[in-house]
Amino acid sequence: MPQFIHHEEVKGNRVQRELPNGHKQWRTDFVKAPEGQDAPQAFLAESTPKRLLRTHYHEVDQFQIIMHGGGVLGKHKLAPLGVHFTRAYTPYGPIINNDQGIGFMTLRARKDWGRAQYLPEKREELNAITHRTPWQVTELGEFVYQGDANIYTFRQIRDERGLGAFTLTLKPHASINAPDPTQTDGQYIVITKGSAVYNGASHASTSVAFVKPEDGPQKLVAGADGMEALVLNFPRRVPVVEKALRTSTQFKVWQCDLCAFSYDEAVGMPDEGIAAGTRWEDVPESWTCPDCSTGKSDFQMRVVN
Repeated sequence: MPQFIHHEEVKGNRVQRELPNGHKQWRTDFVKAPEGQDAPQAFLAESTPKRLLRTHYHEVDQFQIIMHGGGVLGKHKLAPLGVHFTRAYTPYGPIINNDQGIGFMTLRARKDWGRAQYLPEKREELNAITHRTPWQVTELGEFVYQGDANIYTFRQIRDERGLGAFTLTLKPHASINAPDPTQTDGQYIVITKGSAVYNGASHASTSVAFVKPEDGPQKLVAGADGMEALVLNFPRRVPVVEKALRTSTQFKVWQCDLCAFSYDEAVGMPDEGIAAGTRWEDVPESWTCPDCSTGKSDFQMRVVN
């Protein structure tokens, strides 16, 4: 049976680390994998304003929830309760904190044995991994109040292996069954506002629980102050065939070798001043990948049958 862990229970294990240039980082473990076990990990990572965390990758799939503060990840804005999902061996970054610093919850269904692998130092090791399917997405969910209990499904955080992200919104004393985790590699439930009554006990924000696939859908009942929660489903660990990217005889698609971000000449990137129809050779040489910040030299043209 899942166990909710509240921030008050674990704040005593908060560890401070001194970083270069006067910055500081703090880590608070919510779910700690026992030594030698391939078990879930969940921790709150916080750091000081204007800190830069270099582009890196991990050896496992992971979710990150922005809990407070913000900044940018590559060229993507980070804001509270925004969710970032990264597949194993997918570089992302850099992360640059704003004036408030940043605090994000890192959630993994399985322990990351290798920890952060920074680029360019680990580029050779990354290139040697032939089975990886790099992909990442950042999305801000919505908390919808249309009735007593609501589930909102994130539009982009999904795949054919069971990946999914959801918000739960409950009015006081309302109940709901969380999304089904049985066809996933596990699920996290994070209470972000109000409280939930589960297994006879009240669990307030911020509380975290890991749900094993065999545990099935969990029933939550909101407390007297209602409840908001994020539910995050990890994709199953099975081989997957990546779908070919769209192209045409006129325009081409270019893909980052490191993180799999794609640039479609037909679409361009209007938000960055690159109009639809802009050829790859006409994209400025100073342009960098929005997801991992590498340059144009790390892009290859995708051949689509």
